[in-house]
Amino acid sequence: MHKGERFFIVDLTSVSLFDTNSLKNIAQNKIRYKQIPFLYLISSYIRNSTISIASNRLNFVTKKQAYSWMIYEFQY
Repeated sequence: MHKGERFFIVDLTSVSLFDTNSLKNIAQNKIRYKQIPFLYLISSYIRNSTISIASNRLNFVTKKQAYSWMIYEFQY
């Protein structure tokens, strides 16, 4: 990326339901882990990881809700 370029993460909030701490708790509980659809777990993990990496390497600008979507904006 070049200085001034922007990076957007678009997240479907109805699928990526869990924050990092919730995912850790679910992963440590076999019963709860089996009850939750894998799609929700993996979508949450991908969202959390991508936002974490972007936050460490880029400047956070804003996040905006648009219906069931959350849009995160970062700038280099």
